Amino acid sequence: MNLIGVGVVVLTFALIAARRLRVPPWASMLLGGVLMVALGVETFQQALEAVDLDVVLFLFSLFSLVSALEVSGFLRFLAFKLVSSSKDPGRLLLYTLVFSSLLACVVTNDGVASSWTPVVLDAARFGGVDSVPLMYSLAFGVTIGSTMMPTGNPQNLLIALNSGLPDPFVTFLRVLFLPTMINVMVTYLFLRLIFRRKGGIVKLEEVKVEDKFTAYLALVLLIATFSAYFVLEFVSSPGLNYVSASLLSASLLYLLSGKRRQVVRNLDWSTIVFFVGLFMFTRGVLNSGVVNAVFNLFPSPASIPSIMVISVLLSQVVSNVPLVALYIPVIASLHPGAQQWIALAVGSTIAGNVTLLGAASNVIISEGAEARGERGFDFLQFMKYGVPLTLVNLAVYYPFLVLKL
Repeated sequence: MNLIGVGVVVLTFALIAARRLRVPPWASMLLGGVLMVALGVETFQQALEAVDLDVVLFLFSLFSLVSALEVSGFLRFLAFKLVSSSKDPGRLLLYTLVFSSLLACVVTNDGVASSWTPVVLDAARFGGVDSVPLMYSLAFGVTIGSTMMPTGNPQNLLIALNSGLPDPFVTFLRVLFLPTMINVMVTYLFLRLIFRRKGGIVKLEEVKVEDKFTAYLALVLLIATFSAYFVLEFVSSPGLNYVSASLLSASLLYLLSGKRRQVVRNLDWSTIVFFVGLFMFTRGVLNSGVVNAVFNLFPSPASIPSIMVISVLLSQVVSNVPLVALYIPVIASLHPGAQQWIALAVGSTIAGNVTLLGAASNVIISEGAEARGERGFDFLQFMKYGVPLTLVNLAVYYPFLVLKL
C-alpha cells in the first residue's frame, strides 16, 4: 500500500471535515487530486484519463438549464408556490422530502439536487424558516428516492445495463418501491425529531416569472433532455447519447436566450471543479491500494449483508459510481442472483446518506447553498444525522432483499 497516497487521502478528508478552516470541499478535493499527481501516486497522464469528460459536460449542460430557470425567476416562482401550499414548516419539510424523492427516481438524483437547491433556499426565505432542515430533507430525499429505479442514479443504471437482470425496471420497482416509500416516511419522522426549531409560514406577496421566454425555453429543453434519456435506453442512435442530448439542449439555450451571459455567470462552477478534483483523487486512491486493502478486510461479497456493508463503506472513499464500476465484475464472477445485484444498488445508493462525500448530490446541494450565500453542510454534522438514518434505511430494505425475487 502506498503510504503517500494514504496520507493524501487522510489530509483531503481532514480538510473537508475541518470546516472551521473555511476551506470549501471543492478546493480540498482539487488539492487532494493535484497532490496525488505531484507526489507521484499517479502520473499526469493517468490523472487526465481519470477525468470523466462525459460527466463534466453533462453537469455543465444540466447546470446551464438550471441556471436559466433561476435567472428567469422560475425557480423563485416555484418556491413561492411550494410555500403557499404549505400551512406550517412541518408540511414544507414533508413536501420537500416527498417531491424530491419522487422526482429523483425519474430525473436522477443529481438533476433534482441541482434544480431544487435554489427552490429550497428561496422557500426557506419566503417561509421564514431555517434552510438547514430543508437542505437535509432534499439531500436525504433524492438519495432515498433514486434507489427504486435504474434511472434514479448512474450506479443503478450501470447495474441495470451490466448485470443481465431481466426487465430491470420492473425488478427494481417490484422489490424497492414499498421499502423506499417506508423509508421516505421514516426519514420525515427522523427529520422532525432532530429539527425541532420553531418557525412560521409568513404571508407572501405574489411572485411572478420575470423572463417567461427563458423560463419556458429552459423548462421545455429540460423536459426534452430527460425524455431523450428514456428513449435512448431502448433505441440506439449513433452519435446521440445522454451527454450529446444534454449538450444539444444547452447549446439551444445559449443560442436562443437573451440572458445567456447571466446564465453562464450563475453556473455552479465550484461543483464542476469538485468533480474534476474527485476524478483525479479517486484514481490516486485506487493506485494507493487503499481500496484493495479494504476489500481484503471483508469476506467474499456473496451474501447480501456483505455486499451492502462493503458498498456503503467503500462509497465513502471512491464515491458510489466508481465503486459500482469496480464491483460489478467481482460480483458477476460469483454468478449472483437478482438479490445480490439489487443489494449492490441499495448499498451504493443509500451510502449517500452516510457522509457529505457519499453521494455527488450532497456536494451539489452544499455547494449550491454556499454559492448563494447560505451555509453548506458541515461534514461531521452530516455524519451525526446520516449514520443513524442510514442504519435505519438499510434495516428497512434488508427484509425485502432476502425475499425470493
